[in-house]
Amino acid sequence: MGSSETSPLLVLPADSDTQGPATPEENKEQPADPELKKTLCPYATVGECRYGENCVYLHGDPCDMCGLQVLHPTDTAQRSQHIKSCIEAHEKDMELSFAIQRSKDIVCGICMEVVYEKTNPSERRFGILSNCSHSYCLKCIRRWRSAKQFESKIIKSCPECRITSNFVIPSEYWVEEKEDKHKLIHKYKEAMSNKSCRYFDEGRGTCPFGGNCFYKHAYPDGRIEEPQPRQKGGMSSRYRVRS
Repeated sequence: MGSSETSPLLVLPADSDTQGPATPEENKEQPADPELKKTLCPYATVGECRYGENCVYLHGDPCDMCGLQVLHPTDTAQRSQHIKSCIEAHEKDMELSFAIQRSKDIVCGICMEVVYEKTNPSERRFGILSNCSHSYCLKCIRRWRSAKQFESKIIKSCPECRITSNFVIPSEYWVEEKEDKHKLIHKYKEAMSNKSCRYFDEGRGTCPFGGNCFYKHAYPDGRIEEPQPRQKGGMSSRYRVRS
C-alpha cells in the first residue's frame, strides 16, 4: 500500500533496522522535544513502536486502507496525499487480481496448452493480436508469423479467423476488451518509440517497415526521421528529418 511521508531530517538508529523490546530504562518517559513531536515516528509508520506513549516522535492516526499509523494529525496535505496513494495502490492490486483471474485458464489456439501452465515459466506470456480476440501464447504466434513457407498476407493473419493484424503485443495477461486492448497497444507503441530501430541503425541502414515502424529512427546527432503524409495515388511514404 502507500508509503508514509516522513521528514527528511529524521535519522533512524544506526545499530538496528528494527526495534527490539524496550528496556525498563527506555520505557521511562523520554525528554519532550517540540520539533520531534511534529515528525511521524518511523517505527510506528511501518508497524509498531516499542516506546509506545513515551515515544519522542509523533504517532500518526491509522489509515483505514493500510492500517498503519501514517496519517499526520494536523497535516491535511500529507493525509490527503497518503490516502490518495493508498487508494491508487489498492486499485492497482485489484486490477492485477482481475487480470490474473481472466488469464489463468486461457488456452493457446496453436499448441492448445493453457498459457499459464506451460512448463517453461518464460513462455507463460500472451501474444495479443491487434485486430482480433483469438488467444495465443507469444512463442507460438511469433513462430507462425515468421514462417517462411507462406506469403506475408497469410502469416500476418490470425490462424483461426484470418483477420490481418500488423503486429503482436507481448503481454503477461490476457487482454480482450476493446478499451483495455487500446490501452495496451498505446503503451506498447509508446515503449517501442523510445528504442532505436536496429534496421535504421542511426541512418546507416534501411528499415523495411518504413512509416509503419514503431521504433525510433534517430541519427547520432539526435535528429529524428519521420514519415511524411502519404501522397495521392498510394505512393510510399517519404521521410523528412526532424531536429
